[in-house]
Amino acid sequence: MHGIDKPNAVRRLLWASLMVSTAWAAPLNAFASDNAVSAGPYNAAFLAGGDGLTKSLGGITLPADGPWTLSTWFQADEVGTALLAGVGDPAQGRYLGLKDGRLALRTGTGEGISGGAAVKAGTWHHALASSDGKTVHLYLDGAEVAQGAAARNAVTPVVGLAPRLGGAFAGRIAGFTVSAQALSAAEAKAAAQRTPTADLINFEAASPTWPVQVKQMMGQVTPQDAWTLPKSAAPFSQPVAKPPPNGPALKADGAGNWTVGGWRLAEAPKVRGDGARISQPGFDTAAWYVATVPGTVLTTLVDRGVYPDPDYGLDNLAIPESLNKQDYWYRTEFDAPADLRDRHPLLTFKGINYAAEVWLNGERLGGVRGAFIRGQFDVTGHLRPGQKNVLAVKISPPPHPGLPHEQSIAAGVGENGGMQALDGPTFIASEGWDWIPAVRDRNTGLWQDVTLTATGPVRIGDSQVVTKLPLPDTSKADITITVPVENLTGQPVQAEIRADFDDVTVVKTVTLAPGAGSVILSPAEFPQLNVKNPALWWPNGLGDPALHALTLTAAAGGTQSDEKHTRFGIREVSYELSLMDATGHVRRVEVDPTLAQGQQVVDGSHTGIHKIAGGWVSSLTPGAEKSPAVKPLQDSSLAPYLILKVNGVRVPARGGSWGTDDWRKRVSRDRLEPFFRLHREAHVNIIRNWVGQNTEDVFFDLADEYGLMVLNDFWESTQDYNIEAQDVPLFLDNAADVIRRYRNHPSIVLWFGRNEGVPQPVLNEGLEKLVTSLDGTRYYSGSSNRVNLQDSGPYDYRDPSQYFTKLSRGFAVEVGTPSFPTLEAFEAAVPQADRWPVSDTWAYHDWHQSGNGDTHGFMAAMDRKLGAATSLADFERKAQLMNYETHRAIFEGMNAGLWTVNSGRLLWMTQPAWPSTNWQIMSHDYDTHGAFYGVQKAAEPLHVQLDAPDDGITVVNNTREARKGLTIRARVLTVAGQVISDLTQKVDAPADAVAHARKLDLAAAIKANGLVLVALDLSDAAGTLSQNVYWRVADEAATRHLNDLAPQPVALSTRTERAGDEVKVHVTLTNTGGAASLMNKLTLQNADGSRLLPAYASDNYVSLLPGDRREVTIAYPAALAQGQPKVALRGWNTQPATAAVTVP
Repeated sequence: MHGIDKPNAVRRLLWASLMVSTAWAAPLNAFASDNAVSAGPYNAAFLAGGDGLTKSLGGITLPADGPWTLSTWFQADEVGTALLAGVGDPAQGRYLGLKDGRLALRTGTGEGISGGAAVKAGTWHHALASSDGKTVHLYLDGAEVAQGAAARNAVTPVVGLAPRLGGAFAGRIAGFTVSAQALSAAEAKAAAQRTPTADLINFEAASPTWPVQVKQMMGQVTPQDAWTLPKSAAPFSQPVAKPPPNGPALKADGAGNWTVGGWRLAEAPKVRGDGARISQPGFDTAAWYVATVPGTVLTTLVDRGVYPDPDYGLDNLAIPESLNKQDYWYRTEFDAPADLRDRHPLLTFKGINYAAEVWLNGERLGGVRGAFIRGQFDVTGHLRPGQKNVLAVKISPPPHPGLPHEQSIAAGVGENGGMQALDGPTFIASEGWDWIPAVRDRNTGLWQDVTLTATGPVRIGDSQVVTKLPLPDTSKADITITVPVENLTGQPVQAEIRADFDDVTVVKTVTLAPGAGSVILSPAEFPQLNVKNPALWWPNGLGDPALHALTLTAAAGGTQSDEKHTRFGIREVSYELSLMDATGHVRRVEVDPTLAQGQQVVDGSHTGIHKIAGGWVSSLTPGAEKSPAVKPLQDSSLAPYLILKVNGVRVPARGGSWGTDDWRKRVSRDRLEPFFRLHREAHVNIIRNWVGQNTEDVFFDLADEYGLMVLNDFWESTQDYNIEAQDVPLFLDNAADVIRRYRNHPSIVLWFGRNEGVPQPVLNEGLEKLVTSLDGTRYYSGSSNRVNLQDSGPYDYRDPSQYFTKLSRGFAVEVGTPSFPTLEAFEAAVPQADRWPVSDTWAYHDWHQSGNGDTHGFMAAMDRKLGAATSLADFERKAQLMNYETHRAIFEGMNAGLWTVNSGRLLWMTQPAWPSTNWQIMSHDYDTHGAFYGVQKAAEPLHVQLDAPDDGITVVNNTREARKGLTIRARVLTVAGQVISDLTQKVDAPADAVAHARKLDLAAAIKANGLVLVALDLSDAAGTLSQNVYWRVADEAATRHLNDLAPQPVALSTRTERAGDEVKVHVTLTNTGGAASLMNKLTLQNADGSRLLPAYASDNYVSLLPGDRREVTIAYPAALAQGQPKVALRGWNTQPATAAVTVP
């Protein structure tokens, strides 16, 4: 077992026993036989970098002027200054301690008394302090060493053991007792006579290791009460069939590569025949559905018009749960090229959920199990070149689909998932979560492509490209390429392995034994792999995410045998974090796994994770302090939290989680790319692949291209809540394939074993080993929160100022707040009859009436601040103002404490899986609302902001270039537009940092007006860089002064330009009124008034003071416009307007 044999403080902490020996406890307690006046004994062990303990005083009282005694044995690992044990608040109570190695007593806020010789590390000593209410006596090992006047201070009824105040005691405390009696000198001496028998004591660990799971829930265990099911005033929609795909059954994708199409689908109970028969030519599939592949069974059934679109209203309830309780057959016929007779063909199923049997031409090839492992079958001798071939796949859903909870106002939100978690690796959220209803088929099907490849005698596997920079120097990079190869013959083969990227070519001739092996191309052997002035991959906002196309070829006998194409980024990721060493000290270090050369330097096992003051940390492996991959740091201001660094630069991690890219796994590049571009346009730089639900090629390809770092989870969720996966070998097999498959993607910066908790030990340690051995360039952490990270949440509405002062400090991976979509997006998903007032359809689409995302706080805040909504349009108008304010505050709060108390903050969520009303900054149809533009504003490259609650002005520079001589202009106005003050200030903005400027004194203006507007502008000699408008109020009710703003005229004009396949519309807004015009919302429309989406706006929900002018650029794909586009304007207090768009 990990860690048992460590001969150090950590070992003693874990393995000492709890029973107190009567041989020494009896004398110790002789003075305290009356339980009514004593508490204890307490036994505990402490690490130098760990935490202390707090206990109840056990019901006794210690009057300020009464008698009392504190008594304990202690063994110090280190001698210095620290508190040992006592009662009350450590800053004001009564505590035994050490001062410069000598025994001390601290009473009240004073220095107390101390005396005697310095104690010895590793030796048991007895400490006792006793007071009769007038004089206090201090004893070390039974001898009095000091006395003084007793402090007459009352203490709170708590026991503190080794509190972390003015030092940290490391060692063990045995038999600490508190008594409401005074002891004589003789009794004090008697108490010190028997040294503890440590081997008979089980010390409580003040810094315990990570616990295993001890409880779990199973989701909906009985069918939901019928009366709580959601109800609609509208009928179910009629199904609408889409034109079926009509592509070829075998589509060429380059030499020797094809995508298999032409699939048909049927429910297995309706099919007569077994796999051998179904996979033969002539089997009748006329009644089968034309299948949508990639996709799920439900994708096909909706596309073919069997069921209505479950996105709309309550139409998901029109689809039966029986879809997840039966098997399905997929079948296709294709003509294999005749020239494959002398080749080795390979069939690859890139993603099947959940289990499959694969048949080809009447023969069973094998099975696939798990949603994220590839099924690969060498079909040499089974494929019929030059003839018709029949491929049939029988697919089974996850075996534990669970029961759905259908959210309604009466039923509430329900549990997150349930029984299906047993089946991980799969799409566990498809059982239903608090952001997605149950997916009826549980995402069963061929959800990724099926391919056919053909090679000669040598086949190339999943290559690995490792890039290493001599940081902080980025002017050169070492590129090492490991090429797995397989000799498919029974004889040794001489092969030529070639790698080409950019202007670099490397060729190596090797003799391959039969079977699998690998060829390494390294800079030591090929100097051209030391690349000069490389184009680096940078996260969004810090530089271009440069990618390099690598072509690998294998030739045998002078003939090309195989060719593989991949992309990689030249970049190096390192991690600043706090780790515990073998002596129990917590070290602030920078870990660069690339430099570890495949050696594990961090112990993230259950016994390697320890609780410390302020959180949990992993440990360094023995000797890792000397590894070149571990560099000590002096700056520990952000301890214990993680800081991500790319290419030696700290990255302020701003972004959010993708729960599922699409709840029916419609994961084509065309569908997903707009979401990635919107993330880039929002200036975020990191996304989280929550529970690995988006583990597919296109997801990582797009993350690479758009410069979005990925925190990548595996497939377990919340510890002590969700069930753990039952088949650990299956889980690890899927994980190993995922790591091999995606390790070249520069966007992936960290692997998480589990959402909110550590996987069961055997799985956690297996994952950690896989990441070390198969990747070796990235950090692995078992948990997505708490371990070197902040805890998750909150998820409900909070006052925006709290994001500056107490919420989501450090590196927070999940923080959420209600986020209502635009009026148009909501109306597109909800039938007219259910739109107002709040209905079950709202609840079904995630407007939660309970649980983490309970919206009652949001609604109540709206009532207090802006007045109760009178209609859907009024509600949406007020919701957008709140959306903007809260989401801007989430990231401005992070900005305010950047690199001092904050290093990362991720929303729960950025992108929704379906038409949701909560936790999102964009809609499922690419529409963007106030939350999006609040984030976009707070995360812009150069940003000026008004901090809360102190009204300080902060300039944030999110680039790698320092900016000097910038000008801040701060205007304070009344709601009516009267200028109260107009100030300017010069400021320098260091690279990748914040600069705090002046604080505004708004108290008098707020007192006089109730509400004031503050406009901040940041500019340089070339013009405006950032603009922000805020409102400050005397109290929440004063926010209603915004309702006093009269509608203002805003002039609207447009000009357009072509940019490749896009049209860019430059919209100019000018406030021609006499008062501020707030939250001006621009909507790009088709000629008929429908939304033109996707549209990418440089700004929106713009607030303008009188006379202000702003230009916003909106880009859209030219091919999507229907008729002459136009731009519509509405706002908080803006007269609606429309401007035509003339397309050149």
